Amino acid sequence: WTAAGFWNVQSRLPPDRKVLPFILHADKAKLSSFGRQKGYPVVAWLANLPTWIQNGEGIGGGRIVGWLPIVKEDKEHSGKTRFANFKNAIWHHSFKKLLDTIEKESQTGCWVNCWDGIAHCFFLVVLILSVDYEEQAVMALIHGVKSNFPCPICLIPRDNISKFPAQCELRTSDNVVKVLQEAHSQETAKKGEQILIWQGLHDVDNAFLVVANMDIYRTL
Repeated sequence: WTAAGFWNVQSRLPPDRKVLPFILHADKAKLSSFGRQKGYPVVAWLANLPTWIQNGEGIGGGRIVGWLPIVKEDKEHSGKTRFANFKNAIWHHSFKKLLDTIEKESQTGCWVNCWDGIAHCFFLVVLILSVDYEEQAVMALIHGVKSNFPCPICLIPRDNISKFPAQCELRTSDNVVKVLQEAHSQETAKKGEQILIWQGLHDVDNAFLVVANMDIYRTL
């Protein structure tokens, strides 16, 4: 499926343009084996390199490209919709700072003089988001396992997950944006919130919308 995603992007570019795909990983982790302090690094790899290079410590290996803030839980507000939206808004606003650095290059490409002495025009794209379910839920802006549709990539109802249906409607950036627009167009905030609760979505703009040739729900 990775090759298919790579080819789908390449097929939308002019013949003399190339895809420069990235794998991104983000997860909270302890900064030492004996302490309690946690960090939230974002690690990037080039997806078109062999795995033995990606997993190495030299040139071509994974590199930390940024750090995300960790919002502390508040007993007074924990579990409430507004606080959940706040935490997700902080995450996406912060992650967008990283994505802003490749926004232009994903849309118009950038020329690079390669080691073979030939200049190529590369279009940067995030091809894979390698994260666990907690981060998937944040990236997809869904409520998680207790929502009506807990899957980050499709709209399978929670009660049908164990039945493994053959086909389910897939989430896309476009249909999620339409749901948010519908919620915002309601006469009252309560009606809009009911739509979002039913869909299991947070009322937050997704940071990944700034990257061209990418659908967040296909990269998870």
